Amino acid sequence: MRKRIFIVVLMLAGVVTLAGCDFLDNLMDMITGGGTPGGGSAAPGAVVSGRLEFHLAAYVTEDTGMSTPGTVGTTFYSSGGTYNAATKTFTATWDGGDFSNTRFEARLNQTEEYIEYFYARQTQSGVWGAWTYVHEIRGYNVLYSYTDGNSKYFIVDGSDAHVIVDLLVYKAWSISLGSEQNPVDWVSSPGALTGSVDDIITIRLDY
Repeated sequence: MRKRIFIVVLMLAGVVTLAGCDFLDNLMDMITGGGTPGGGSAAPGAVVSGRLEFHLAAYVTEDTGMSTPGTVGTTFYSSGGTYNAATKTFTATWDGGDFSNTRFEARLNQTEEYIEYFYARQTQSGVWGAWTYVHEIRGYNVLYSYTDGNSKYFIVDGSDAHVIVDLLVYKAWSISLGSEQNPVDWVSSPGALTGSVDDIITIRLDY
């Protein structure tokens, strides 16, 4: 019996030697299932939609001329868009209904470890039947936080969140109070941001 096993081992060794490394690789793939250790896809798919939400402490100027502490924030959400794989940039618009002058853009770094640049704007009319709100924001360098299903989240929060913002516009007016040129409340500069431990900017990219 031992002699028979020894002969089989010698035969297998001879086959592997004659067939070379490719045979051995294929044999190992059949045993282990193939792929790279630590596996997964080497390249993620294209971004198909995006979402940006922010809430930042700021001095909000009123039509009385006074500036009072408050919070500026909203959500930009696209149910579609386009992704440029070469530049790692996702862009979308969602004009229609209550929304106009909309745009969301997020550009990843080449290794997709963080968002190098983001920009979003939208005008929403007919809120509570009468109010119009304008929001616009631009910033840089939002680090990856976690993945949930097909979505990647990039988040910056805390009192330093506002430091990455270099453009911020907020306006609010109603049918009977103020106008786009003379809003009831507004913020026209990131210099109005004050920084709070509750500040947060969240970007979600869906694949």
